[in-house]
Amino acid sequence: MSENDTSTMSSKMKKWLRARKNLLPFVIAGFVFLLIIYATYLLSGLPSLEQLENPRPELASRVFSIDGEVLDQFFVKNRTRVSREQLPKTLIDALIATEDKNFYRHWGVDIGRFARAMVKNLLALRLREGASTITQQLARNLYELKGPRESIFEKITRKIREGITAVQIERTYTKGEILEMYFNITYFGRSAHGVATATQIYFDKVPQDLDLNECAFLVGILKGPAIYDPFNHPNRAHARRDVVLRQMLKEEVITEEEYEATKAEQLNLATLQGPTGIAPHFVEHVRQRLLRNPKLRGHDLYRDGLTIYTTLDSRMQRHANRAVEEHLAEYQPKFMKQWDWSQNQEILERALDKAIRSTERYQRADSLEDQIRIYQELRTNQAFIDSVKNVQQSIEVGFVALEATAGSILAMVGGSKFRSFKYGLNHVTQIARQPGSSFKPFVYTVAID
Repeated sequence: MSENDTSTMSSKMKKWLRARKNLLPFVIAGFVFLLIIYATYLLSGLPSLEQLENPRPELASRVFSIDGEVLDQFFVKNRTRVSREQLPKTLIDALIATEDKNFYRHWGVDIGRFARAMVKNLLALRLREGASTITQQLARNLYELKGPRESIFEKITRKIREGITAVQIERTYTKGEILEMYFNITYFGRSAHGVATATQIYFDKVPQDLDLNECAFLVGILKGPAIYDPFNHPNRAHARRDVVLRQMLKEEVITEEEYEATKAEQLNLATLQGPTGIAPHFVEHVRQRLLRNPKLRGHDLYRDGLTIYTTLDSRMQRHANRAVEEHLAEYQPKFMKQWDWSQNQEILERALDKAIRSTERYQRADSLEDQIRIYQELRTNQAFIDSVKNVQQSIEVGFVALEATAGSILAMVGGSKFRSFKYGLNHVTQIARQPGSSFKPFVYTVAID
């Protein structure tokens, strides 16, 4: 290589280095700019200081009878608050042993556990293992940091947000307060938000009465409420409970004898309740009255955890329900035998016309011709006609028991379908009837007076 070639290459190298040197500030500025953008995006998803210091979890409003029984609840999230003192130590030990054994030693984020999880995730090239502490899980659930469908970038961003929020929570609250919030916030499946509701649904108990078997199950189901649902997947639920028991044994919060004895037990689950309580028509009547009550302005019936006391007596209500069932079972067959559709064609015509026009097929018809075709088709469909006849022949009922001096409602049955009531007509408050002999006591009372 000639001297001129060497000189030329040296000159080009110097120019290239000089160009890179000139570009370096722009590269650094660009990197800092992107970092600021990401930091701004990151911080925008964090809860405010006011939210951290005054968390407002949505609570169910409960309706009580006069004798102290819960008649029903109004809620978006079925949650009832429970205090730290009401949480059994076994339940807390099960949670810490399974979810976060260093809970009392970290400040919101377990750095060692986080580093180990990240190494495993990098080796697997995916988010294979989480490293969330109890406080991070609380941050995620309390402030709804997790989205429905997250990309890898969104998951990483959410994990960072959880960590930052967890540290802030640890600075604001004691460990006991964090555990209390965790058990009041977390979802346990079956529409149960919080351990108080979960305990009621699964075991028909209050949290203070939980035993080791039930505590281990409740902590276990947190990993996947649908996957470990004990009613649908009892084997999975028991297997997951055993995992929690092994963790408790490993952390020496239970003995080998307790482990073996509890592992051999079955879960004594409560009977699943129906969609309504004992007085659904009355509860719906109360709901409608509350929504019109000016005193409740500024309160949310479905989120503020109101306690609603009523005059209904649950014992009288059960007697009323039983009486309605017995009388309908007796009188419905008698009515069916006596009813003659040939003498009531006008009623049938009106009922058929209304039923056809309310069908989904008729209402979604694209043209008048389609509506006429569907109408004629259903008018000759015997199965459809029989179903309309069956509805029209069903006896309805309206029953109410009042405390005459105060006008208090002690029991109410608003219809024959009270066990599967879904906001239909209340035959006590929403149906116009001829007074008949019901006016006689009022006339006779005046006469006696």
